[in-house]
Parts: sequence; C-alpha cells; structure tokens
Amino acid sequence: MEDFLESLSPYLKQLAKKACINDAHQAILTPQAHMLLKDFTEEDMHALKAAAAKLLAKPTITASELSNLPYSKRYSRVSFACTALNKCTRGGILTRGITEFCGSASAGKTQLLLHLCLTVQLNDELGGLSGGAAFICTENRFPSKRLFEMSKYFIRKFPAYEINYMANVHVEQLHESDALLKCVGERLPALMSSTCIKLIIIDSVAAVFRTYTDYAERSRDMRRLANHLLNLAYKYNSAVICVNQTKFTFIVWKTVCVSEVATVNEKHPDVPCLGLSWAHLGRTRIRISKIPKQIKLQGSLLTVRKLEVMYSPDTPNDFAEFLITKDGVVDVPPPLK
Repeated sequence: MEDFLESLSPYLKQLAKKACINDAHQAILTPQAHMLLKDFTEEDMHALKAAAAKLLAKPTITASELSNLPYSKRYSRVSFACTALNKCTRGGILTRGITEFCGSASAGKTQLLLHLCLTVQLNDELGGLSGGAAFICTENRFPSKRLFEMSKYFIRKFPAYEINYMANVHVEQLHESDALLKCVGERLPALMSSTCIKLIIIDSVAAVFRTYTDYAERSRDMRRLANHLLNLAYKYNSAVICVNQTKFTFIVWKTVCVSEVATVNEKHPDVPCLGLSWAHLGRTRIRISKIPKQIKLQGSLLTVRKLEVMYSPDTPNDFAEFLITKDGVVDVPPPLK
C-alpha cells in the first residue's frame, strides 16, 4: 500500500523499509520483537503502528448518517397491514430477534401468523420484506385452506403485484423436540440459503418442551433452539415468531399447583408456559386475547381481540384491538355517530 509509506515522515519511512514493512496491515501485524531487532525504539514502534491504525480506521459515522443507512443494513419490520396493530407495535414484528406470541386457546394467534405469512411477501413499500415464510407446526395440522382463503383477499387488494402467496409459505409438521432442533439446525439453514425466507414461525414451542421432566435438559434444549433461530435471523435479516401456550393456577387440597396446559379459563389469568428459562431467550413478548365485546360487521357478529406488548426493548408497552374476518385481520371500525 503505497499510500501508507507516502503518509509517513522520512524517518519512519526509512524505518519501515528497514523492517521490510510495505503496507499498513503489515505494520500492525509485525511483532514488536522483530522491530526491536531492527533497532526500533518503543517510540518508533508506537508511532509506526499508530500511523497504520489511523490509515486503516473506518471513518466515524454520525447519528444522522446511521439513520440513513441502506434499508438492508437496519432492523426491518414485518407489517401487520392493520393500522391499529402497526401503531401499537411501531410498524410490526421486528427482525433479528425472537418475538413470542402467547395467549389462551382460540385467542387468534394462528390467524395472526397466517396473516403475517402473507404480508411478509409484500415489498417494503407495503410493509413487507419481499420474502417467504417457514411455518413449523408442532401441534395441529397447518390450516392451508384458511391461508388460501386469506390469500384470495390479498390478491384482490394488491392486484398489481403478481405474487404466488401459497407457494412462498414452506410448511413442516413436527412433534418431538429432537426433530425440531434438527430441523432448525440443519434443514432450515439449507432452505434459507437457497430461498428468500424472511419470516420463521414455530407454532408452538410449548407443545414440544412442556412435557420434559428434566428441567435442566429442557433449558439446554431451549437455548439450542434459540441459538439456531437467532443465527438465522441475524444472517438473513429475518423475523422469528414462536408461539407459547399458557398455564393457569388452581388450588387442590389447599396447595397451590401450576398446570402447564392451554386453557381458556376465565377465572384465572393465563401465564405463559416454560418459565423464565424461555422468557429470557426472547426479545419481545406479545399477548393475544379475546375481550368481552362483540361488533357487527358485514352482517356477522365478531368478537373483538386484543394484542398487547408485554415487554420489548424497542417498543413501548401498548395494546390495540382488532377483528378476525373471513379475509383476515382488520381494524375495529369506529363507532357510528
């Protein structure tokens, strides 16, 4: 690197040539013992290495420049395509981290996941990431008919975009934790290396981990799963959503017991399963629930649902209401005046 030698003073330039140092990288990597054998003083070594470091150092980036980096270099979000939910989550589900959906059975978690499988395929102008989704089921069969029904609405809503929504959702059915770990550790990386996958969904993690009796082993396996998911999320700038079931507290023989089963019990607040071992592995926890309110929309009486951000380092705690219709997730209409 001629620029390095030209940037040195005549004295340091002479020393560099004496030590057979021709560029900045070589100056940084040359051992001090080698320089001492060439009659370098400590001041000479410090001055030469400092000059090399200054030349190799990257330019300082200001805060304003950082905010204007290319879109691919920043954290991205998968939009809900629903005004209330986007406002609550500050734009949707953030990439490069694990987001947990928790809630009781029939709260609407799977419907939201299917909706996100479609919105992630839209371009960035519409809130998507122009990529597909990998959907791993560990409980019920994948609701392909429901996804097809929702995709027809997206085709009508965005006619200018020729997207094969069904072909871009890759589905895997698993029931054991070993099979899940092998899938995300081996098969999923191979898929993502050849296909643009921007959303990874596991529905649900509790189904394969709540049956463990050795909790130390369960914690290790959950960390392995999280590490695999985070590596893929950061490598491909993808969003990861893991569904968690809920448990409730009940009293038997005056002893407080905890049952880690999905429930819709209205008398006891639902609590996510898997404890703190799993909770500490995720970045954001979102609770999905029903609220005792119904709204008539297009001749149908629909139950109002609530999405609540329980904790997140980048999104304030907030909540929003939404409806699930035949076409998918929509905003609650304003009351008639």
